[in-house]
Amino acid sequence: MMRHPTKRHLAWAACVLALLAASPRPAVAQDDPIAGFLPEANGPATVVWCSVQADQRLFISDLIRVASTSRVALGVYGGRFGRTVNARYGLHLGLEINYCHRFKTRAAAATARAAMIGRTAAQNVGIVDVGVY
Repeated sequence: MMRHPTKRHLAWAACVLALLAASPRPAVAQDDPIAGFLPEANGPATVVWCSVQADQRLFISDLIRVASTSRVALGVYGGRFGRTVNARYGLHLGLEINYCHRFKTRAAAATARAAMIGRTAAQNVGIVDVGVY
């Protein structure tokens, strides 16, 4: 025999649904390439790219949109960039050094990145695109 829901059951279910709807969404992975297309829930985002010149080559990353604007988050990305370059290209970069450049807009970051690539190419230094790391 099947029981029909009572008003108390419906009220309880409505409370549970309201609590689930009010809970914050899970954070978007900061190194996710599509994170730049998703709306930010925690305020203004920052656009970051990292670079280092070593062994007659410029290692440069793609633009990455990050939700945090703190120096610690920038340091984390710099360390990750250093580890990635070390692992892929056999270098021994320090992991505590800040390799990343922070900008408020994607356009400003892209312009600065293109200017660095242009200056470096004029000096006959090889350019290695690390991509998103």
